[in-house]
Amino acid sequence: MGGRSMGDMDDEFAGLLLDQSSAVPLYRQVRGLLEDQLARGVYGPSRPMPSTRYLSSALGVSRNTVALAYQELTSLGLVESRPRSGLYPVDVAQRSVARARPRSVSAPMDWGQRLETHRAQLPQLPVTRAPAFPDWQDYPYPFISAQPELSSFPARAWQRAMVEALHTPHLAYSVRDAGDRDDPLLVQTLCDEILPPRGVDASPDEVLITSGAQQAISLIADVLLTRQSTVAVENPGYVDAWHICARIGASVVPVATDHWGAAIENAPHFDAIYLTPSHHHPTNVTLSLPRRRLLMEMLAERDAFVIEDDYDSEFRFRGQPTPSLKAMDTAGRVLYVGSFSKFLAAGVRLGFVVGPPEVIAELRAERHHRSKHLPGHLQRAMGIFIESGDYHRMLRSQRRRLRTSWETLTDSVLRYLPAAEESSGFPPGGVSLWYTAPPEIDCKRWALRARERGVIVADGSRYYFPGTWRNSNLRIGYSSIKTELIEPGIRELAAALP
Repeated sequence: MGGRSMGDMDDEFAGLLLDQSSAVPLYRQVRGLLEDQLARGVYGPSRPMPSTRYLSSALGVSRNTVALAYQELTSLGLVESRPRSGLYPVDVAQRSVARARPRSVSAPMDWGQRLETHRAQLPQLPVTRAPAFPDWQDYPYPFISAQPELSSFPARAWQRAMVEALHTPHLAYSVRDAGDRDDPLLVQTLCDEILPPRGVDASPDEVLITSGAQQAISLIADVLLTRQSTVAVENPGYVDAWHICARIGASVVPVATDHWGAAIENAPHFDAIYLTPSHHHPTNVTLSLPRRRLLMEMLAERDAFVIEDDYDSEFRFRGQPTPSLKAMDTAGRVLYVGSFSKFLAAGVRLGFVVGPPEVIAELRAERHHRSKHLPGHLQRAMGIFIESGDYHRMLRSQRRRLRTSWETLTDSVLRYLPAAEESSGFPPGGVSLWYTAPPEIDCKRWALRARERGVIVADGSRYYFPGTWRNSNLRIGYSSIKTELIEPGIRELAAALP
């Protein structure tokens, strides 16, 4: 025992008692006693710790209790076992030196430098993010499209679905760890009720649930694009999709749009193309049938694929919704992306992608390492919401409301705002209106002045590709504002003209 007598050891533990009635386990009490002695330097390089047999006898506990205390001290790095010698404190002298070191050696982490290094390594696309207005409720006239009109949200129906999802037999699906699987009820209702009206025939193995359309686009880009890929995009168009593709190093090239959608016939070479064909973002025009047919031919010739973002195709106020590109796809070259953001609420963050089974399997594997799966409760509630018929009732109600809002908005714009290029008629659908002002008007300045009068509207310059910027457009959303506020809001917008 390193030259110590039994009497010495008895003195060390004289008066040390364990509380048998305490809620603290006995082995933790023993560990506490030993930690105190270690802190006081009772043991050292030439003075080992007492054996389990001796300590159990001195303290009146079992050897297993002492062994557990020593195991924890060893795990904490406070003691170590030396072969054929016993247990000793670990580097007591070095720890003392470390405690004496000045605090200046622990300099604050320079996160700014780390983040700057990260940003410098990212491919740069000199465009802004898509506009967002998180404080939209503070303005009397929010002409935006990304937020719900609160009074029209089906709160009771959605609440019923959320509550039902927490009862048998749904509870197990709401609270489980699903691995990388999606909720089977939601997937089946998508295949049976949501996709067929859009002309899409899909089986469950061709569907992946995502956190909105944006995650779907991001997964597709990461799995199917490389630094050698060229991606064609609409111009003006959806800025976030451009960034997603550019950040992985792909080349992003613009395709101009006109009254018939993206000018496919003028598109440069591409490996993939991102399109919003039902209602072009942001102008709302529909990709013409001749251009759709030409696109399918070009995809085959170039061995390319298309990402079809069908974000608000359900909202068409004259005639029937145009069938999706996916409905024309016989070669598996269309990856169809949709979400519930425009139909229900952006905050729900539920979307989906439809594609060939082998692609969906690869996207699922990629999603596993990001978010595993979407919240089970949310997925199950959405499946119940659709299956109950509440979703379709809500959709019909939203169509009626938005049709009235669209009619009020187009009338008000033509009445109060300077003559626009589209004065012959705006596209009959979507959740916003693309207004082109006379060339002498600075729309960016106009939008800033309008905000001072309580009107939120996005200036259209944000949606143009670098080098093609125009300052003659406003994007006037109408899904987030009450119909009765549209006309007075447009009057305020007109009064803000610079």
